[in-house]
Amino acid sequence: MVVSDKYKAVRMTKHQPFAFILFLWFAAATAAQAQEACMLEPVALSRRATEASLVVEARIVGQQAVTDAAGRIFTLNQLEVFKVFRGQVPAAGIQLAEPGGTLGLRREDVSGTAGLVVGEQGMFFLEADPAAPQPGALRLFAGPQGFVRYDAARHVAAEPFARYNSIENELYPAVERHSGRRFLELRRNAELSAPAVVARGTAAPVITGFSPTSLSSGTGAVLTITGSGFGSTRGTGKVEFPNADQGGLNKVAANSSDYVSWSDTKIEVRVPSSANGGGAGSGKFVVYADGSASIASATNLNIVYSYSNIGSTPARPRLINKDQQGGYTLQYNPTFADRPAARSAFERALGTWAAATRLRRFVGNTVNINTAASDNVNVVRFDVGAELPAGVLGRTTSYYSGCSTGGVTNWSVAETDFTFNDDTNWNFNATAPASTQYDFESVALHEQGHAHQLGHIIRPGAVMHYAIANGQQSRTLSAESDIAGGLGVINFSLTSPNPCDFALIQLLAAATPLPVELVSFTARYEATLPGAKISWATANELNSSYFSVQAADEQTASTWQEVARVNAAGQSNIRRTYEATDTRPLGAGQVRYYRLRQVDTDGSEHFSSAVAVSGGDAPRELQTFPNPVADVLQVRGPVVASTTAVRILLIDAAGRTVKELRLPTGTSAAAIPVADLRNGLYTLQWQAEDSKALRGRVLVQH
Repeated sequence: MVVSDKYKAVRMTKHQPFAFILFLWFAAATAAQAQEACMLEPVALSRRATEASLVVEARIVGQQAVTDAAGRIFTLNQLEVFKVFRGQVPAAGIQLAEPGGTLGLRREDVSGTAGLVVGEQGMFFLEADPAAPQPGALRLFAGPQGFVRYDAARHVAAEPFARYNSIENELYPAVERHSGRRFLELRRNAELSAPAVVARGTAAPVITGFSPTSLSSGTGAVLTITGSGFGSTRGTGKVEFPNADQGGLNKVAANSSDYVSWSDTKIEVRVPSSANGGGAGSGKFVVYADGSASIASATNLNIVYSYSNIGSTPARPRLINKDQQGGYTLQYNPTFADRPAARSAFERALGTWAAATRLRRFVGNTVNINTAASDNVNVVRFDVGAELPAGVLGRTTSYYSGCSTGGVTNWSVAETDFTFNDDTNWNFNATAPASTQYDFESVALHEQGHAHQLGHIIRPGAVMHYAIANGQQSRTLSAESDIAGGLGVINFSLTSPNPCDFALIQLLAAATPLPVELVSFTARYEATLPGAKISWATANELNSSYFSVQAADEQTASTWQEVARVNAAGQSNIRRTYEATDTRPLGAGQVRYYRLRQVDTDGSEHFSSAVAVSGGDAPRELQTFPNPVADVLQVRGPVVASTTAVRILLIDAAGRTVKELRLPTGTSAAAIPVADLRNGLYTLQWQAEDSKALRGRVLVQH
């Protein structure tokens, strides 16, 4: 997952060639591609070019999986260097370490890595690796942002936040400008020396259609492409998809094993979730006929969700009953456990996934472990020092155990560790983040999705969408994408052949709904009370006695305090609204949680989900939450005078006003029902009399 943003020859000297020739080694262990490039904060090219100790143009010519002293698997990449833009290449050559890899029937995948592949080339921004598995090994500066991946045949390149339409005319000058020196060429880059490929061979192929238009990746789903001129056999032909890990800035080709059939008029190909440094995302795919003639689809292919695959022949891993309680037990280390707000945000995310897929993931006792390693402990922690590279917000490490039967390896998820960057400006509260903050609950929800074995997609509004920005929250699972994908993983884990007799997961019981149809439950802080105003509405009620509004200073508190009680309607089949107040003030930055306890006439009780309010000064900017929103949008603007009126507009993409509210004088906050609006992006305009209008964007997603 990445954050939306953009950044926008040589003097030869003699060198001894052997000093820079890097050796290709082969090992019985298979080097692994990292899972995805995920959870990034933009690191400007200027910073990478000046702070990386070594910047080179190189090709990966070999990989080897190794372990460090703690038993963690790393993949060492051997580089053949063409050009040096900063620093000096060690005489022994470059060993680039990336966490993750495969050794026998053990495998580790790590989010927030570059997914390096033997044979590809690009520009590498490198620094010393504090966790190096071998002396002298380097790592990518700024994680996956430390590798600008080349499409050398077409002389273009891409990284998580930018695309370069010319390696020689855009990328080189930009790096040289910031590094303060011209590059030093050590050897000729034959691929870049050749003219850029436009089209070779016969006439370009033609695509007349494809089906289905929407499908998942990594599940074996087959895309059928019809047309002409594809070639009677595949040869060097291929199908490329937008790379979901980089938002489609570059493309990834299907694995050789993904092609079901290839003829001159029809191609059948499985859509991959793991291929050549990325997975297939939504957008226009490209067919290359044998001979490099190509054609792009006229319309977009929609990838609704991605099931993460592993192995040289991609395979789906299964979730198992690892803790003998139905699933997985997670444990905080002390530095994480000592932050109640972080715990609450992480557990809100866990609760969201549990409600959607019923996967059992519980939080157990605190454990005195401060490293991510294969130790049968699913640790949740903050990193130590510069453990995570610059710009990496968080990483999920998935540990797999394999079982080989009949030459086929079956994989299970044995453990997952979560590591978050301690230096990030986090918003841990249930309220919306400030524009300078990253929303911890959203990041945790996304990383927990990776632990659920979901990969990236290109689908704004979905939690597994590849990108998130500072000031943005993504706390609502998409039914079509996130929930469907999670349930797909659950279904595979429970129903696919299990020759290795992995212990099957045991799902949580389905949540018991309230005996009333609750259509909204909100709370907001009003400094003029002072206190919180709690509002809710029902569509139907059956034998309802009363509602009890309960409050707690932590969402996970074992004891909730009743702060208000309101009589219910008893029997009703019409919409009814209720309101209560909690007059206790809240200080700046203080958060309080509220939930609804509904009691029947027979004494049985049911509880709603919790909501949160924060106190303190009124915001100086426009705040909206939740965002994305399904039912009711909460809006808060700067404090206004008691005689000032505020007008709020909600405007659709066509520029039409779809909602208009005029607030009572002195009021700067409002709740806007949006359940009747279509899904999409809207502009919110907050206008106080005699002041400049404030605007923000709101995503409505039901």
